[in-house]
Amino acid sequence: MDDGDSGSEYESDINISDTESEEDEELDEGIPMNRGPWFPVVDPGTFYLPEPNFHEQTGPVNFLPNSSILDYFLKFIDMPGRSVIDILVNETNRYATQCIAERSRPPKSSARGYQVVTELMTPHFNKEHHVTVDSFFTSPKLVHDLKDNGTFCTGTVIKTRRGMPKSYRNAKLQKGDMTVKYQGQLMAVLWADRRLVTILTTTGSACKINTTNSRGTDVAIPSAVKSYNYTMGGVDLGDQLLQFEPYFKSVKMWRKLLFNQLVTAAVNAFICYKRTFVVETKLDHLKFHQQLCQDLLGNHRDGTRNQHIRTVRPVHRQLARSQRGTSQRKYRTRNERNV
Repeated sequence: MDDGDSGSEYESDINISDTESEEDEELDEGIPMNRGPWFPVVDPGTFYLPEPNFHEQTGPVNFLPNSSILDYFLKFIDMPGRSVIDILVNETNRYATQCIAERSRPPKSSARGYQVVTELMTPHFNKEHHVTVDSFFTSPKLVHDLKDNGTFCTGTVIKTRRGMPKSYRNAKLQKGDMTVKYQGQLMAVLWADRRLVTILTTTGSACKINTTNSRGTDVAIPSAVKSYNYTMGGVDLGDQLLQFEPYFKSVKMWRKLLFNQLVTAAVNAFICYKRTFVVETKLDHLKFHQQLCQDLLGNHRDGTRNQHIRTVRPVHRQLARSQRGTSQRKYRTRNERNV
């Protein structure tokens, strides 16, 4: 669908010039909707339990100071009054109902992502709010229109989205390099990290800020990227927390639903674990999941099976060699006999 024109040409600022005219490109709206998290990820700012009280020593109620990681996980699996089958059926029906409703809607005059953001932000126009969106919603037209209505916007964007600089589509940058172009008050940033990242923003400047990455290394990142990482949430934050969800090929939807439920329960358990007021060294997200897997295995795999295999493997190997040699000798004997 057409999301409108993007205005004037971009002005070149760093590294790459943009002298060619922009080429219009239609958005691909063939997919009715993208599958999101089947269960809402608990937001630490709005987290609550049936009794939203905190003990000054332990933290959230119903969690003891000596609770294991497995206890946190089981708290979200063993929910009274809601079985796993009921949740799978309800969520599957909800998703199917949404797909049917999306297909039956009349065609819109603009892109779906543009309409969602503008409809939600209309009551908050001209209040100098700052909106952060992800690449599904972001377009130059959306960012321009929000700025015209007194609202700042920052978001990742698809390089081939209509109105984006044509030079960004095939640009090749070394890690750490950055290209910036302006279109009025709109700034388009192309930055090379582990992959190319494209951001549109109407706030900030084209400078780099020193920060520390997840590995503890000092790096310089664009100010727009730092602003996006600080303010992002919702679907992007949920996708980051669900990064350990297994990806496997299966045409059976219940398997994907089941594993998504288990991983989401683990994410909720991790959030509660981080908020528990216990004086101890907290595990990070990866180590929390690793420890949870070990606790789920329990005594069902104590290593004796692997030890048994290691002790008998040489015997099996020797037996296989002897059998192979015997079969070869018999084969040669038959050949000699036939000759």
